[in-house]
Amino acid sequence: MSPGARRVRVDSAIQTRYEPSVERLRADVCVVGAGPAGLVVALCLLQAKVSCIVVERLASDALCARAKAGMLEHRTVLALSRHGLAAPILEHGTTNGVTEIRVGGVGRLFDYAALTGGSGHHVFPQHLLVRAWADQLVAAGGRLLWSTEATAVQVPDADAPGTLEATADGRRLVLDCRSVVLASGAGCNLVPAAIVSHEHTHPFRWLTVMLDTPPLGERTVYAAHARGFAAHLRRSPLSTRYYLQIPATEGLGDWSDERVRAELELRLGVRPGTIAGAIVERDVLDLRVRVREPLQAGGVYLAGDAAHLITPAGGKGMNLAIQDGLELAAGLIERASHGDGQRLARYSETRLPHIWRTQEFSNWMLTMFCGGALSFQRAAPDPDAGFAQRLHRAQVDRLFAEPAFGRWFAHRYAGVDEA
Repeated sequence: MSPGARRVRVDSAIQTRYEPSVERLRADVCVVGAGPAGLVVALCLLQAKVSCIVVERLASDALCARAKAGMLEHRTVLALSRHGLAAPILEHGTTNGVTEIRVGGVGRLFDYAALTGGSGHHVFPQHLLVRAWADQLVAAGGRLLWSTEATAVQVPDADAPGTLEATADGRRLVLDCRSVVLASGAGCNLVPAAIVSHEHTHPFRWLTVMLDTPPLGERTVYAAHARGFAAHLRRSPLSTRYYLQIPATEGLGDWSDERVRAELELRLGVRPGTIAGAIVERDVLDLRVRVREPLQAGGVYLAGDAAHLITPAGGKGMNLAIQDGLELAAGLIERASHGDGQRLARYSETRLPHIWRTQEFSNWMLTMFCGGALSFQRAAPDPDAGFAQRLHRAQVDRLFAEPAFGRWFAHRYAGVDEA
């Protein structure tokens, strides 16, 4: 037999043919992506003894290197606690129940936890949560394949067996499975053609920076300014995330470290030199929003950014991803353990109304904080900017002037279900 040939057993006969080396694995569920949504699905399935394999195209260090989201809703942490997954947040995170809203450099404190019965946000960086959950999954015997890129999926229908194909270090993998969870982020290219995307792009961008410096204070700060929106968000005792609204025509090359610090200080209304420390990460966010529907096609299910993109306004992205993962895992477990696929079949029906309500809230919040900066968005001065800015100020005033409206905002922002 020549060196490149392999013996393959077909119908109890031995045949010889040429083909590349293929490793074949089997699990009830294959998860693509080791972010918050994918890891929540995998951990819940592992607890229920439902076989699962996670494939992640990045190496372990690369996936967990960058700080991203960090605000966790009250309802998210409660749900994670019921599944034994909240320990990293509760043991190492912080809490926040007061936000400061600054308009033109003048700040007012909004105690939203006081309006929700004492429930605010938990604050814990997403990359540290992903690291903790990945370690927990592996330590408990879960299968997580790093540096493995999914290349094709074939799941004919919800009840027929299918395959997920992937590559790792030049090797071809074929994973036989009953269901595939696509949780590989916004760039997921394996979405079935039957699923439709609804998208919109806002006419400005956000510059995001992470500084190796302690936060300015113990609370989130949202600043509305004629030159554009700015925000200060705690991530850890020694690191802080900032946002700057910038024109759609500008990118990273237009913003030196010195310009970033000066603009943040101006919009946040702090004295020059206050924002120090090394800028260790910087990125530009095109504020593109998207919802895909339905969230399932046959045996393929979407979760997290593969299912929906949302602006950072309100800190909802990681929460939606985790909530997707918990609901999807519940349906998969119910089918595997009891043969009942009704909850899984209703996954889109269950999640989409909440996703759209959350999109509406994030869009409203984005408008409240960025809508008054029209003159900054345009190349020439806008004669209507004064009206827009005063209208915007009235929107902010309403939070403090109308108790019912303030209570509504507090519950939506903190993720607390009203009694």
